[in-house]
Amino acid sequence: MNSPGTAASAAIPYRSADDAALPGGSQWGLAIVLCLAALALMLWGLRRRGGMRSAWPRSREAWVDVLETRSLGTQTQLVVARYAGRRLLLSIGPAGTQCLRDDPDAEDAQA
Repeated sequence: MNSPGTAASAAIPYRSADDAALPGGSQWGLAIVLCLAALALMLWGLRRRGGMRSAWPRSREAWVDVLETRSLGTQTQLVVARYAGRRLLLSIGPAGTQCLRDDPDAEDAQA
């Protein structure tokens, strides 16, 4: 083990300017330019395809259709919605949402 007096006089190692183990300024610049080019190419490809939504099928019908909404007060609404071949009458207020009526959808029965 070293004595405390000898440790203070030992030289402190440092990285010299010509050390090739770490990238230099031109290598960092090239890495930044390549990363920016890859990001630009990715954004261009997403924009050309129509964004992230193009991954989803476009022919899928809406799961929920809100047919009509009426305000019954400052915090209460009455909503008629269509979901999975059903027509729902919903009361939405501060206490939560309640299904007041659940009937088969007349438009789905005719089709």
